[in-house]
Amino acid sequence: MESRLYLILDLLVFLGPLTRAFEPRIFYIGKWKRLLAATMAVWVLFLPWDAWFTAQGVWGFSEPYLVGWDFFGLPLEEVLFFVVVPWACYFIYEVLQLFFPWGQTRSWVYLLALGSGMGCIAVAMNHPQQAYTFWTFLLLGAGLGLTYVWKPWWLAAFFRSYAVALVPFFLVNGVLTGSGLEEPIVWYNDAQNLGIRLGTIPVEDAFYGLLMMLLYTTVVQWKKNPKSST
Repeated sequence: MESRLYLILDLLVFLGPLTRAFEPRIFYIGKWKRLLAATMAVWVLFLPWDAWFTAQGVWGFSEPYLVGWDFFGLPLEEVLFFVVVPWACYFIYEVLQLFFPWGQTRSWVYLLALGSGMGCIAVAMNHPQQAYTFWTFLLLGAGLGLTYVWKPWWLAAFFRSYAVALVPFFLVNGVLTGSGLEEPIVWYNDAQNLGIRLGTIPVEDAFYGLLMMLLYTTVVQWKKNPKSST
């Protein structure tokens, strides 16, 4: 059981949305082409980043919680993480849009994104020696800055859904980083981050997740009409 814990977490995260994926009003499974494209985009950015940081000791994985199959220099469970977590988080976006639809984003939200992006870049510039902090905040800052230029109609709905997704995100990440366990499934070298923990979770994880979901949502929503369901 212990050696499958990370894999079990992946499966539980995936199964949550899957139980409602065929529900006619959402028909989440019907968006599989866009979801697959978004997953590929996440893999292109995050798997090399993850593998590099693992090799450099920025973070790592505790073998007792892993099945022992490696891909791209990463445990199988970590590769699956970048499938199931975006899948589950974006499902929250779809559900909220079904019941509480937001069709437009007000101008102040774009200004907030720009200001937040500039703040992220400032944090990165002030912490060039902390690799996790630097790259997470630099890339997120660039991404948020691009939303100000591009002005996607879905940005406000995206921020709303990510705020809601932080609840299950922190529950799952809490277990991954050691809550209730003798040792963390995923460990972090605090010399490479700010050293600020939300419980057992490095604060950077929340911003890393935001960057991941911003990329995922951008691909799913690319050239999509606000009223389109596919």
